[in-house]
Amino acid sequence: MSAEPSRLARATVDELAPLAALLDPAYPENWARIAERLYLSLRDRLPGEATAHAHLALELAEGLRAELGGSQFYLAKGQGYELSLRDRQILARFTGHNHRALAQAFGVTERHVYSIVERRGREEFERRQAKLPGLDAGGVAEGRS
Repeated sequence: MSAEPSRLARATVDELAPLAALLDPAYPENWARIAERLYLSLRDRLPGEATAHAHLALELAEGLRAELGGSQFYLAKGQGYELSLRDRQILARFTGHNHRALAQAFGVTERHVYSIVERRGREEFERRQAKLPGLDAGGVAEGRS
């Protein structure tokens, strides 16, 4: 959600060299990007040799290619998840009187902070309400419209 370039976009040719040495020139470009991103994550987070990280990244990419290759699916960016994560962070820091500070800290409007808090209140209320026998989730008697 930030405007800064992705980790892969910031990677240098030298940084990716250990993996590039393993990739066949005919290796599919999208799978090479996936392997590169996996390699960078491993290299950035785990101790060890770059060559070992490159081998593991390629093995992981190959596993994904074997499982998903050829299938038609949409790989969402996960914006809903990111927004949900941001909303949870806002709620975790919410004190009841810091709408403006949270809006500034998270780059949203004050009104949006209010709506996040209101939505959580509704969800909590619905979760706590006992379900009455014979009513559906909307409170309408079963069998009636």
